[in-house]
Amino acid sequence: MEEIDVKDIDISEANARKDISDEGLDELASSIQKHGLLQPIVVFKERGRYSLIIGQRRFRACKDKLGWTLIPARVIDSQNPTDAAILSFSENIHRLDLDYSDKMNVAARLLASLHSVPRVAEELGVSEPTVRNYLGYQGVPDEIKALVGKGGGLSTKTALEISRRVHDRELAIAVAKKVSEAPRKEKPKQRQLIAAASENAGKPLSEIEHIAERLRDVPITIHLTARVARALESASKELETDRRTLAAHAVEDWLTRRGHLS
Repeated sequence: MEEIDVKDIDISEANARKDISDEGLDELASSIQKHGLLQPIVVFKERGRYSLIIGQRRFRACKDKLGWTLIPARVIDSQNPTDAAILSFSENIHRLDLDYSDKMNVAARLLASLHSVPRVAEELGVSEPTVRNYLGYQGVPDEIKALVGKGGGLSTKTALEISRRVHDRELAIAVAKKVSEAPRKEKPKQRQLIAAASENAGKPLSEIEHIAERLRDVPITIHLTARVARALESASKELETDRRTLAAHAVEDWLTRRGHLS
């Protein structure tokens, strides 16, 4: 670990966090002043200067709020932008305050370097569906994209929903083909097929089809505040999906994390 002059440190383009507000910086600065900097920032040396890849909020608190001229830092050897992005992303991925667009941007940048969703997922230590969520339509398997528009009877939104909800890649492709081949009047029934596939990984498509026939959506009315409704509308546009599907996914994810849904 070294002590580095703050004037010699730049924010690396590989840093996962792009939009840093002042919210909470005063509290962080007070904590650092009281307890010291418990975790050093992480940088790599580049053309006589240092690029910051982990610890942007700590750096801002020490430099802007506390007026430090020197800051403890761990200097890593790698100057590879992909390695730096992976390191920064891994540091920030599970923080609730990391902006979703930051995650999307990093995932897209890594996909351009690694050329494979499974490789990106492996490097970041997250699941393939999580990476596909960040990538949006860019993360949909090519075999499913081929069924969209002129290539088949699948809509972009349905292709994206299948990619996000059905975690088994081969099963997702099989479901997409089945949905694309369905007559127009049967399209609404395909929601049950997608739902059944998302909940029955490892089972053959024929069995999943039988399960889908017994599924029915359970209508539940949820009254939202104006603030939550606006957030839902904004998220649905950003993720290119309808509000109903997004709300259903949010409830499903919450129940799964709480252990109520396996």
